[in-house]
Amino acid sequence: MPQITVKGFTDSQMKTVTPALSQKLSSAIGCPEDWLIFELVPTTFYAGGQQTAGFPIIEVSWFDRTDNVREEVAGILRDTAFELGYSLVQVIFTTLQPDRFYEFEA
Repeated sequence: MPQITVKGFTDSQMKTVTPALSQKLSSAIGCPEDWLIFELVPTTFYAGGQQTAGFPIIEVSWFDRTDNVREEVAGILRDTAFELGYSLVQVIFTTLQPDRFYEFEA
């Protein structure tokens, strides 16, 4: 935790950016790199009934952090998308409540 869900990147792009992204985000958030979970969700965008080019949508699910940390993380994710050549990216934060989060291991 945190979990970063990415739509709009290719598999190749994810493989390229996640090593440096893990380091930057773990530093900004203040957590070990192995706490970060990246998920790539293949996505097809449509407008007016036609397939169209999309843009990255990145959702960060995490326990509440300060405004400064959230802004820094948003900036890191924005810069990563811009460095890949995208001119638009949406970053969405979902705050999880600790008393409603469960993790199980066998």
